[in-house]
This record gives sequence, structure tokens and C-alpha cells, in this order.
Amino acid sequence: KKIISANPTHPGFKLCKCIPGDRYFMTTLCAFVSCFSGGIFEQTDVPASLVSAEELAFKFAVNNINRNRTLLPNTTLTYDIQRINIYDSFEASRKACDQLSLGVVAIFGPSHSSSSNAVQSICNALEVPHIQVRWKHHPMDNRDTFYANLYPDYSSLSYAILDLVQYLKWKTATVVYDDSTGLIRLQELIMAPSRYNIRLKIRQLPLDTEDTRPLLKEMKRSREFRIIFDCSHHMAAQILKQAQTMGMMTEYYHYIFTTLDLMAIDLEPYRFCGVNMTGFRILNVDNPQVASIVEKWSMERQIPPKPDSGLLEGIMTQNLPLIKHCLGEMTTFCVGWHKMLIKLSR
Repeated sequence: KKIISANPTHPGFKLCKCIPGDRYFMTTLCAFVSCFSGGIFEQTDVPASLVSAEELAFKFAVNNINRNRTLLPNTTLTYDIQRINIYDSFEASRKACDQLSLGVVAIFGPSHSSSSNAVQSICNALEVPHIQVRWKHHPMDNRDTFYANLYPDYSSLSYAILDLVQYLKWKTATVVYDDSTGLIRLQELIMAPSRYNIRLKIRQLPLDTEDTRPLLKEMKRSREFRIIFDCSHHMAAQILKQAQTMGMMTEYYHYIFTTLDLMAIDLEPYRFCGVNMTGFRILNVDNPQVASIVEKWSMERQIPPKPDSGLLEGIMTQNLPLIKHCLGEMTTFCVGWHKMLIKLSR
């Protein structure tokens, strides 16, 4: 989504001359801008010392932008971090209002839909950019929304999966989805039987449990060998473990996983099983800029670039270059408004 406009009356765009403690100030010698952004992150049932991947990425991106003085000269990006319980939309709204009263120029997070929707509604009303990192379905007619979503467009992923199925020359396949959003993400594939010579069987993963063995047993009995799983990387890891115990990791099976974090799963136990697995990855590790960011991240956290279990770090490195770029764009946007208002004030 494009950020359509900005509100110069927002506290984040205040101007004054050398007033201590203000977020933006100007001296007669040089202009120095401090862009203040907010981050709202969710805590799960894990030790308090374990910080979420999104929060780590946010802090790392801010620090790297500030270190690179050629990126945004005379500009410093600062932040306010707030933590909430998962799915607590009321607390998310309250934290967003607190940060907006501080004069943030953008809010990053939270991730889950109920909390994210609450924050986005507030940001849209006040014309403040909202940065999102997880997949979210946005209505096509919602044109005046102030958000930037780092997740690829669902239609692009859907076409990519359909192209892969056609390339593999599959005539039959089973689509297994986790929740109703999967039907939206895979709509091009689901509509394929009406346009292409392919038969699909649609199944849903069990709700409120990670035990997929009854479903796997049914698919094994029905001799369904070509299966497309639309689920999280965590659920994908559980499916692979359970499929192995049921003898479904042989050369007869071919699995396609739509999660972009498949690289974060430890696939070593299945290396010699003979099973065929295909996944997608948007992180181009051959890109020098991406490789440099991943290396810096590994050095600062003192972990290997390719983690063994990798669930937390996999998401981390997946989104990190995009988060850094998006924060840089938001800061440039802020500085541009600042300079324009200085000229107007003259």
C-alpha cells in the first residue's frame, strides 16, 4: 500500500527552535532531525527473557540505520517499545494511543490480526503509517489505509503455487489448510479445476490440536501422495515429524509447503527418507546486502547464520532486510516533511 499523505498537524511533525526535550528541533547552524517510531509486540507463554523475533528485528534495524550516517545524514531514529499479551486488542489500542501521544511518526506491529486491526484502525484515523510484518487480508475497496505490509501479496503467492503445480504436471492434489485465511491465500489454485485439467481435494487441519495423525492416516488410506500444506512453519514441523512415524516420508510422497519460513525448520532428519519436499523463500542469501545483514545479525547475537532448529531466528532473518528498508523509507518520509515545513516556516 502507498502512504497517501501525511498530517503536518500530527505531534510527530512538530517544529520548534532549540527547545530541550522536543522530538524535532532546528538550530541556526544545522538541522538535526530525530524521528520517533513506536513498536508494539506480543508476548506468548514463554520466559520473559525471550524477546519476540519482530522486536529483535525492529531494534536491530533501527540500530543499523543509525550507524549508517550516509543513509540519513543529521538524522537519528529513536523508538518506544511496548509489550502486550497475545490477542489483547484492547491493550494494543491503549498502547498505540500512548505512543501516538508521544509523537511517533509510525507504529510497528503487533502481529496477530485482532490486535493489528485495532492499531491499524487508530493509525488510519490519525493518518499515521502502520508497519505490518504478518500476512493479512485487506479489503480491495479500503483505499485510504495508512499501512505498509512487508508480507508478499497473497495473489502472487497463489499464482506461484499454481505455476509450480503445473510445472510438476500434477493431475490430482490434496490441499490441506490450517484456517479459513488459507482459502483466500490459495484461491487461484482452488479455482484451477475450472480452468485446468486438475482435480483437487480440500481438507482442513484439526482445530485446537497439533495431532495431525488421524488426518494423515486418512490421506494415506486414500493414497493421496501429492499434498499442499498451507500452515505455519511450526505446524509444518509437527506434520513432518508425525508423517515420519506413519511411514509417509517415502519417495512416493511429494509435499508442498506454502510457509515462507520452511528454511527455519530442521530438515536433516528427513534427508535420506526419499520424500520430495518443495517450499518457497523470499530471502535471497546470495544477495550481498542480505548476506551482510544476516552476518551482522549473527555476530551480534553470537549465533550461526543458519540455525539448527531456527524457528525464531528463521523468521528473524526472513523479515530483517525488509524491516530495515521499510524503517528507512519511513524515516526518509519524515525528514522530507520536516524540511518542507522548515521552508514553509520561513
